[in-house]
Amino acid sequence: MVRITVFGATSVHVGGHVITSADMGGAKPRQILELLALEAGSPVAKDRLADLLWDGRPPASWTGTLDSYICVLRRHLRLGSGRSSLLATTPGGYRLGPEGVNVDIADFRRLTRAALTARPGAAVGAIEKAIGLASGDLLADEPYAEWAVRARGCFQRDLLTAAVHGSRLASGLGNHRTAERLARAATAADPVSEDAVTALMTALSNGGRRCEALRVFAELRARMIDEFGAEPGSACYSLYLEVLRGPGSAADQAAGSAEVSTLVRLLRQALAAAPGAAIGLSIPELAGGGRARVA
Repeated sequence: MVRITVFGATSVHVGGHVITSADMGGAKPRQILELLALEAGSPVAKDRLADLLWDGRPPASWTGTLDSYICVLRRHLRLGSGRSSLLATTPGGYRLGPEGVNVDIADFRRLTRAALTARPGAAVGAIEKAIGLASGDLLADEPYAEWAVRARGCFQRDLLTAAVHGSRLASGLGNHRTAERLARAATAADPVSEDAVTALMTALSNGGRRCEALRVFAELRARMIDEFGAEPGSACYSLYLEVLRGPGSAADQAAGSAEVSTLVRLLRQALAAAPGAAIGLSIPELAGGGRARVA
């Protein structure tokens, strides 16, 4: 079995050896391998490879040049040649053999797809395993190629969707630490995703860390105003107010007047952004570490 990794620096594990991105015969052979790895077993036409490799402007002799790159790549990876090769020739193109080649991005996709129909516990496990595969930036050896930039964008969206889904399932199972871990993976993928932030707020609040959940909202709101000049949406605000009204944990109750001030400030921000909201606030005596209550 040949193992190809495209998270972080591209590498190939074959026959007990690790072939790094610097040992694949040059940038173009490596990029061919990466493009085929993204398709993970599906054939890729030669003209599409040429279009991507040369940014839409392949040289007049691109067919022979492309074939020569394939030969170089096969030799460096010790994959043999022809239709029986793990880097196989197909009618009009090439593909990585699905039976003998394992690709990390393909495993990520397989696990996240399986999670959509699995039972909650199994789904959470599959999503955690999938996210664990992403040990570095996708296609880190290709920081500027347009096709690599597009692939990274698609991956970030897929990771965000999977992590939010997993976090919500974990919260439903009462596994608040896992829910938080997956939600933080989602917010790392997109810090202004309201789905990711609400998943994180839910995990923190359910785990008894109400003040942390409120801070997460405040950070999102500040970031959205700074970057887009917009407030978070109604669903995010509703969760924020729900968390603010909810009973505090023992840790919250012992947090003292500084935390009370934080809660009051956050509530005032919410009221300023939602004029007319029927919310009453009473702040008891701050002896011994009081707490804010929303009536």
